[in-house]
Amino acid sequence: MTLELAYWIALGFGVGFLLLSLLLGDAFDFLNFIDLDIGDGFAATPVLFAAIAGFGGGGLLAVEALGVGPGVSVVVGLGSSVVLGGLAAGLFAALAKQESKETFTTGQLVGARGTCTLAIGPGRIGRISVQHAGMTRSYSARSSEDIAVGDDVVVLEVAGDSLKVGSVATAASDPST
Repeated sequence: MTLELAYWIALGFGVGFLLLSLLLGDAFDFLNFIDLDIGDGFAATPVLFAAIAGFGGGGLLAVEALGVGPGVSVVVGLGSSVVLGGLAAGLFAALAKQESKETFTTGQLVGARGTCTLAIGPGRIGRISVQHAGMTRSYSARSSEDIAVGDDVVVLEVAGDSLKVGSVATAASDPST
């Protein structure tokens, strides 16, 4: 087997498995025994596959485009492997920082203000939208009073997936709610 063929195999293996790992997500979790902990809570396998592809691509570039010998092409391949692996690690670290560290529960909405989007009344379930943690969320809601579309509401309690709400005016005048 020639060195050029080895580069092609490394490039194909690296790119192929990198794409598979990105498309299939946790399919390569069995490789965690390698213990490549590079921090920030992301999987190291895509970084490994990017580095393998970088080795193959860098080696091929050195042999084909630059016309260097086998020793130099291996050094160029290793260098591009480190660079591509580092770029992949930086990219995945940035993506991991974008993930939410907090979990959200509807219980956090008690006391929050929202807007009625489907009329609510005694015995009738309606809908409200609530702005929470930078997102607008929509919930089924019930109330012991009539609340029209567009009225401001306050969340009084949570019952399963539904919220018990009251109008802001009623909640402000009646501190027991």
